[in-house]
Amino acid sequence: MGVQFPARRYSPFVALLASLSIATSHAAPLVTPNPTVVAGDQPYYTHDARNTRLIYTEQNQAFAARVAELQATLQPRYEASFGFSLGERLYVALASDYNQVANGFSTQFPVNRQVNYGGGALSVDRFATTSWLDTLIHHETAHNYQTNARSNPVSRGLYQLLGVGALYTPVVPAITPNLFESSFILEGNAVLNESWHGNGGRLYNGRMKAMTLLQARAGRLTPERLYNEPLAFPYREAHYVFGGFYQYYLAERFGLDRTNRYFLNRSEYWHWPLQVNAPTRDTFGRSFTTLIDDWSQTLASEAATMNLVSGPPLAHSQSAGYLNRNDSEVFFLAQPDGVRAPELVTINRNSGTVRKQRQSYAIGKLIEHRGERYVQGGRHTSPNRIHQGLYDASAQILAGTEGRIVQGYLSDGRAVYFDVPSSFSEPQLYVGDRFYREVNSSVLIGADDALYYFVQDGRKRTLYRNREPLLTLDSYYGRLADIDSHGQVYFITNTRHGSGLFRTDGRGIEQVLAGDNVADARLLDDNSAVVMAVALDSYEYTRQSLRPVAGQPHAPKLFWDLQPVPETDNVAATSVTSGSDPGFDHRYHPLGNLRYQGTEIYLSTVSTRHRDGEDDDHWLYTLNAQFADPLTQNRLGVFALRDGDLSHLAGVSYTNSQYPVLAGVRGYGVLDEQLEDLEVPDDSRGFGVRAELRWPFLRNGYWYGEASGFHYLDYRKREREPTGGQLQVSRTEQFGHSFYPNSRAFIQGFAVNDRGDSVSGGALALATDFPAQFYGGVSGKYARSDASVHHGQRRGVFLDNAPDTLSDDPSLLVIPGLVGATYASEANYGEVHLAKVLNLDAYSFHFPLSLRREALSLRYRHVDTRDATRGGDVSFNQFGVGLTLELVAFNIAPIRVGVEYTRSDDTPMTDRDSVSALLQLGL
Repeated sequence: MGVQFPARRYSPFVALLASLSIATSHAAPLVTPNPTVVAGDQPYYTHDARNTRLIYTEQNQAFAARVAELQATLQPRYEASFGFSLGERLYVALASDYNQVANGFSTQFPVNRQVNYGGGALSVDRFATTSWLDTLIHHETAHNYQTNARSNPVSRGLYQLLGVGALYTPVVPAITPNLFESSFILEGNAVLNESWHGNGGRLYNGRMKAMTLLQARAGRLTPERLYNEPLAFPYREAHYVFGGFYQYYLAERFGLDRTNRYFLNRSEYWHWPLQVNAPTRDTFGRSFTTLIDDWSQTLASEAATMNLVSGPPLAHSQSAGYLNRNDSEVFFLAQPDGVRAPELVTINRNSGTVRKQRQSYAIGKLIEHRGERYVQGGRHTSPNRIHQGLYDASAQILAGTEGRIVQGYLSDGRAVYFDVPSSFSEPQLYVGDRFYREVNSSVLIGADDALYYFVQDGRKRTLYRNREPLLTLDSYYGRLADIDSHGQVYFITNTRHGSGLFRTDGRGIEQVLAGDNVADARLLDDNSAVVMAVALDSYEYTRQSLRPVAGQPHAPKLFWDLQPVPETDNVAATSVTSGSDPGFDHRYHPLGNLRYQGTEIYLSTVSTRHRDGEDDDHWLYTLNAQFADPLTQNRLGVFALRDGDLSHLAGVSYTNSQYPVLAGVRGYGVLDEQLEDLEVPDDSRGFGVRAELRWPFLRNGYWYGEASGFHYLDYRKREREPTGGQLQVSRTEQFGHSFYPNSRAFIQGFAVNDRGDSVSGGALALATDFPAQFYGGVSGKYARSDASVHHGQRRGVFLDNAPDTLSDDPSLLVIPGLVGATYASEANYGEVHLAKVLNLDAYSFHFPLSLRREALSLRYRHVDTRDATRGGDVSFNQFGVGLTLELVAFNIAPIRVGVEYTRSDDTPMTDRDSVSALLQLGL
């Protein structure tokens, strides 16, 4: 879970997975865990205000009332600024405290909605804002306006008929054109719009300004890097940081209203929504590339006067690993390459000795308790709970910290922490079991157990020692660093060009380091500190001597701080629904809240060979109407299609992920069929069904466990009819932007009944990473059947050269290079693989594909079969070599394209030489 607010746009591309791994040797599940809220969640209620439906729990009632007030004021202002009203009701959900996530998202799927999570206290120092809840609403509602625009009759007409569906292709004609905009524009504009409401915002963040100026000085703020999805520091945060400052440049130069109207202008391009220069020229009279160049040059001029922290680096990190210390050591987590487990870095405060030990922490700030170190974070502690708290190096939560953002411990052992459930808006500070006060920064604990923290009041940010104010800054940005032996408090706040280190004794302020790129610091002694600084390609950690230098905190004034925003100043708020506050009269029922999402209509052709040997071309079609509730706890589908056997089918599907046991069913009838005319004739039973139950019984740390059952009955009588179950447990670690899992252990057992025949077996996989981005592992699978093996009747252990995309049958063995489907009484394989990730990249703004990185792979596989329908008892070896390219399509969609050549022993079961392909869309 990140700290950003992703637009979480529905992928406009159909996900097609054809993996070479045993882990995906069957069809995609009918039902998956709900990505919106956990299963077994608390009851939700609804309340309508203006054109908005709030969805909230009893515990979040007061926060829902605040959201109702915000939306009543915000939407008229956004309507004036973006230039249109939302085309349909907006659904705003406040997730329960079973979902403790420092995030939120907005989407047009399945309805125009946003989902907000109350875990923002974890990121209190990373945002220059007062209220997390207000920031969420300002930011996510901007996304709803960005993506809801349809300023052309084609998109509006298709939307009335098809909802957010598709006609012929997922891209053109575009029903919702702005879904295809780059995150650089979407997130940057949302950061702009979160920042002008008197609640602060990331545009006031000095660290982020320093990061942007450094990139400008190096000439890296180019269309190729900004508009794409590059694997480069600061990774996904770049869209928010650089995009936010670019949008501010536009708003300051052209006005906020004109800047926001870009999205209305862009939505006119239904015929080709994958462009940015034309709508930018429509809005600003200049192309996107020209404006980016002008903006970058403006920033580069400012960056020329920056002061930078420099010195021999103690460590580098691709992610922000914030500092902490005890009496003897400064310690933090660092990811020098961004693709392996972090290093725990400790620096002796007396000797300066640096030690580094790789450990499987999630990246974050370390807190020490009883001699052990834990990281602040949030993740699943069970399948039905996401908790924030303190986690060890195995990603297990420290008992007693569930729902607590621990700042540290007093000398008597009491915890100082933010209570997550009550901190949806601003952090609620507790000491032990007693509420202390509302604060707006992380908390430092002095040697005498004194508490140091900031409190925000409008633009004024006041530093407190216990309940005594020490100083007030004219800023939204300020984080505490340390306290020296004389009681002087060190803190980080804005400089003119970024972020600097200052100290105060309560009477005055002095800057103690000539640097505009300071992100964090901890004292080694009263005269030196370990400083975490923003650099061009990473965060750098250096030892710095501290001494007073010329400089005072800078009070950043954005243009709306100097004068009211003209586009919104005189817009009147809409009153909240008369006489009603959010209550509990209207219970949210997922089935009763099903809403029409949209209909997808696709056409294609297929060539078939009939019994007379003639080949004919035929049109195929797919119509799929989808319904879902705003919390996506259940989905209903109604479909009709003509399949590759020229049969006309129609049916319904339903999935439910509301409860701990996930359920899905898909049933259909045959309207017309021509199976008797096929090259291999078949008979129809007139209907088909697929059903699935899944029980994720383990989801804790890096562990996942699931028991599931399934049934598949095809309408073609010659097809297999598997019914069975499986049990699987895995432990997976994957850090940063690693191409493959850094560590994985997987075990699976299954039992399947097919028309009275039993098939049972299991699978095992082990994988790990090595230095220099090498990855390796072993895997294997075994299956045995009691059937009388028969090829025509498709009885026995099923082996094929590609996954079965229809049934979720775990007993299938996928073996590349097979001549075709084969059946056996017993089959197994073992495999060893090795991969090397390269990092050659080539980003393009105009060409539709950009290269992010690539991986070379080698594979050895040994296969044994008994009583196989192709050759009897057959054993053979396979050697494979592959290449996988990670690309970005149309600047917005990461994809992987791979090919593997396999050389097999010469047997009746195999082709001597074969090629397998991999296409993975929507990573």
